[in-house]
Amino acid sequence: MSDFRSVAGKTAIVTGSSRGIGEGIAETLASEGVHVLLADVREEVHATAERIAKEHPDVKIASRVVDVSIEEQVEAVVADAVAEFGRLDIMANNAGIHVTPADVVDTRMSDVDKLLAVNYKGIFHGCKHAGRQMIAQGRGGSIVNTGSFFGKVGHPGSAAYGASKNAVHTLTMSLAVELAKHGINVNALCPGLAATEMHWAFVESDAKERGITFDEMKQIELDTIPLGRYGYGSDMAGAIMWLASKSGSYVTGQCINVNGGLDFT
Repeated sequence: MSDFRSVAGKTAIVTGSSRGIGEGIAETLASEGVHVLLADVREEVHATAERIAKEHPDVKIASRVVDVSIEEQVEAVVADAVAEFGRLDIMANNAGIHVTPADVVDTRMSDVDKLLAVNYKGIFHGCKHAGRQMIAQGRGGSIVNTGSFFGKVGHPGSAAYGASKNAVHTLTMSLAVELAKHGINVNALCPGLAATEMHWAFVESDAKERGITFDEMKQIELDTIPLGRYGYGSDMAGAIMWLASKSGSYVTGQCINVNGGLDFT
């Protein structure tokens, strides 16, 4: 069988992978034969890694507690992945946070600082040190950043969050041009409404503001998604594997919607 679409034997770091989209990405990559280092600021990343390792004993699984807003920790986790696996083929910069939605005039600057530290600088750190490693080892590589449709279209109450994600989109395009000569592709995936703890917080806030139940708010959202369901980490992983395989190697600098048809910008 051709290896045109295969990622088996490749190595990856997935940040923000103790739960939610990141956990789904890591688990799906492992199921396709990718050796994965899970990184997250939460200690529970170790338990997540242990579960994935038991379910997929044919691949190597490692885990590290990492605060992506601290550059030295990101540099260290890249080094750890190379020590564990011998090289780094896929960098999935997925870690991100949100804060309580607020209009710009009511937004605390401390919240802006937190969002930029994790959602932008954290991904910048991953791009920087994964990029250095991929250049040094040669033979290409794939960096995939988690953006958002909130970074493409303005939403009331989410100016700071959306701006942090839009910054990721611009970073992605700039880095793609810089690393093209090394055969490394760089892309961003833009999920829409995902079945994650982070998104449920937005749902809860919206439901409270409208004076309706959580389940009623979920149904309102689902009615806006043409495919009729929320997104999962496995959906993101499908795109990541494509971009990391030969079949997606000519795609770079793109902000790709993985959103069930929610938005086409």
